[in-house]
Amino acid sequence: MDYKLILMLLGTGIALVNYTLYLRHTFEGKFKPHMFTWGIWTMLAAIAFAAQWTEDAGYGMWQLGVMTIGTAVITVVAFFKGDRHYTRSDWIALLSSLLAIPLWMATDDPVWSVILVSIIDMIASWPTLRKSWADPTKESPQAFFLSALISGLGFGALSVVNVTTGLYQGTVTAVNLLIALMILYRRRALAR
Repeated sequence: MDYKLILMLLGTGIALVNYTLYLRHTFEGKFKPHMFTWGIWTMLAAIAFAAQWTEDAGYGMWQLGVMTIGTAVITVVAFFKGDRHYTRSDWIALLSSLLAIPLWMATDDPVWSVILVSIIDMIASWPTLRKSWADPTKESPQAFFLSALISGLGFGALSVVNVTTGLYQGTVTAVNLLIALMILYRRRALAR
């Protein structure tokens, strides 16, 4: 069996477990996902998936397909069960992310699309970072560590690695790792 297929299957299995646990904890009230961040992450994953599709990126692109579906479900749930405290900076992050979409469409080039999508992903993470800094108990560092692992496995499963296929998954890996580490740091700092 092709090792890239194994990486994709492993990443997909971990993703399904991760999204299921995250949703369960959200329904139980333990986690409060920020709808802005998750909604933007859904749009970005879909765009990156489309860019990878144009490059025939292989098994690794299917990780982004699963991510698109998983983040979309969390976005819908966040609308009803998530954090509803939207700050001015959250709105700025949302509007900045949405304003970048016409720029992406104007480029009509998958490379520039992925560069913009990666930048937008970092901006879109602000509401979750802000919310998690204020109350790190309302997010799961494990879920974000697993998301970093899943994206890393997706990157490893790519059959074509270039800016178009790899940059977004690399960015998602780094951002998820940053969020997980920040949550752990804040939990420890507040426990003292």
